[in-house]
Formats: sequence, C-alpha cells, structure tokens
Amino acid sequence: MEMAHAEGTVARADDPVSDDAPQDFDTFFRTYFPGVARAAALVARDPSTGQDLAQEAFARLYQRWHDMTSVDHARNFVYRVAINLARSHLRKHLRLSLFGWTHSDEPAMSDPSARSDDWLMIADALAALSPRQRACVVLIDYSDMDAASAAKALGMGAGTVRVHLMRGRRALRERLDLPKEER
Repeated sequence: MEMAHAEGTVARADDPVSDDAPQDFDTFFRTYFPGVARAAALVARDPSTGQDLAQEAFARLYQRWHDMTSVDHARNFVYRVAINLARSHLRKHLRLSLFGWTHSDEPAMSDPSARSDDWLMIADALAALSPRQRACVVLIDYSDMDAASAAKALGMGAGTVRVHLMRGRRALRERLDLPKEER
C-alpha cells in the first residue's frame, strides 16, 4: 500500500515512519527525557517520582512509536502521558493521606542537589496551584512549550491553557513575593 506525500513523493505503508515522523527513538529519548522528567517531577512534587513517571511515559511511547506521525506528535504524547501519570500519582497519595496512611510531607529525594532551597520554595509554590494551573505552568515555563503544544499535550483548548497559565503565574508571583509583571 502506498501513500502520497505533499511533495509528490510516495512512501510505502510498510515504511517504518514518514519523512516528518521521528526517525530514531533513542535520539528522541535522549533529547526529551530530561524535560519530561522535570515536568513530571514538578507536577508530582517529587524528583525521583518524576523520573519513574517519565520512564513509564517513554515506555508507553515506545509501544506506540510506529503510530507517531511527527516529532511534535511524539513529544505531545509523552508529555501528556507523563502529566496524566503525575496527576494520578497525586490523586492516589491524596486518597492515602485522607485515610491516615501518610508519608512525610517532604518528598523523599534521591538527588541531594534537589534539596536546594530554591527547589523546595518552587515546589511548595507549585503545590499551592490547582493541578491544571500547575500542569500549564510546568509545560510552558519549565518545558518550553508554547500554548498550542501544551493544549494538545493536556487535551484542552489553547485559550484555556493561557487562562490557567495566567492565573498560575499570578499565584506564583504572590506566593514567591516576586514583583508584578508589567504590561
């Protein structure tokens, strides 16, 4: 079976990927894993959990690698899975704490450098945000996505992402005692 590309070239359906599809999973993994792990850690409020969730997200991406039509498609997929896993992780731990099975309030951090005052201050400020605000701030400000890409990754409209981003940034400025943003 053959498919025509916009440039007039023809690709066979049994080709592993199209011209604009991601060519090499290993390269994609090495490029995007640190950002996905950081985003998951910020949403889950724990660096080691973020690493685990990012690994799971990439494992799921690997299973569907042949379905990815572009690098953006793969990036949005892996970020969406990681953010959803982080949200599920938080819900699970919230349910556990509601029933009295709590852990320490401070996450168990395997990386000693993650214990810096800045990390703790930012993690506390992010924890005060709603889950949607936190996800939008993390994807746009920490993972360098634009609103449209974050919207695709989160499964919401770009306008909704911008509203959550604006509210989240405002709350972070107040919480971290930063000056108001000038227009």
